[in-house]
Amino acid sequence: MAQIRMKVSLTKLVAAFLLVVLVSMVMLATYNECDYTGMEQLTSHIRHLKDQIREQEMLLARVRQTGSESDHGLLPEKDPGDNENWGPHKLAILIPFRDRFEELMEFVPYMHKFLVRQKVRHRFYVINQMDHHRFNRASLINVGYIISRKDCDYIAMHDVDLLPRNNNLSYRYEVVENGPHHLASPALHPNYHYEKFVGGILLMQSQHFELVNGLSNTFWGWGREDDELYMRMEEAKLKISRPVGITTGYQSFFHIHDPTRRKRDRKRYGNQKLESFKRDTVTGVDTVLYEIRSTQELHIDGTPCTVLHVELECDVSVTPWCDPPPEPVRKPVPKKAR
Repeated sequence: MAQIRMKVSLTKLVAAFLLVVLVSMVMLATYNECDYTGMEQLTSHIRHLKDQIREQEMLLARVRQTGSESDHGLLPEKDPGDNENWGPHKLAILIPFRDRFEELMEFVPYMHKFLVRQKVRHRFYVINQMDHHRFNRASLINVGYIISRKDCDYIAMHDVDLLPRNNNLSYRYEVVENGPHHLASPALHPNYHYEKFVGGILLMQSQHFELVNGLSNTFWGWGREDDELYMRMEEAKLKISRPVGITTGYQSFFHIHDPTRRKRDRKRYGNQKLESFKRDTVTGVDTVLYEIRSTQELHIDGTPCTVLHVELECDVSVTPWCDPPPEPVRKPVPKKAR
């Protein structure tokens, strides 16, 4: 048996050696025609895929772990965030999501404990964008609202990297009774301080979200979808409230985003920048194009959340910037004469 194993190992070693030699010969033969820019892009793409695979492996490991815990009765049978004694209203936490696994693992248990202390009935909805288009936060929120509205009567549009530190920042239904409530106000958010800012964390009654027809679906890439939402709320004459009596200022939130690892897609293509400053009167929650590929019910440290794996559709006749334009083909650099 030992001789057989040695023969197999030797065969594998020889095969690996021959493969390396073959690849080296091909690379040498095509040396003059190499597009090093393309190779760098390929390397970056492979690195990105490796990161995604690692995060998916962590997710699957967590699913297996929570599944086994559930089988052994270690997880509560009833949703611990849905105590009917806390009142008739239920909050849907809508989390637009892509490749933010570590932040999600911190966000869900933290926010669950925060909302339990306030006795807020709640459910987490993670809307995971699976397609290859640029990230579209607004459309993901629209999808999350459509799915959650049958069970919840108000929503929190919530960035996954923003955590409230001050227990006086209320998520209770009372804050949205008279209109939308911007929790991450310019006076409290660590980064954004302009007067019309309504991003980060915004709470709304379902009827008010319907009234403004949700968010515009035209914002691919990072930024400005919340500014357009401000126009919608102002046009509908909705009164936007913000927290009062909070003395912690810019220290009111943890901002756990790592800009070196999670770079923002700030690029603008064609006339995207010009269009992003306009009020979109065409698209909204009633026109969002999507397909839910699968749904998972996960427990993260005992906290249940619904994960919607979504593919968004892009109408290129309306928003041709949903994908980056193809990069121009670069001519190969001729080899220097010796």
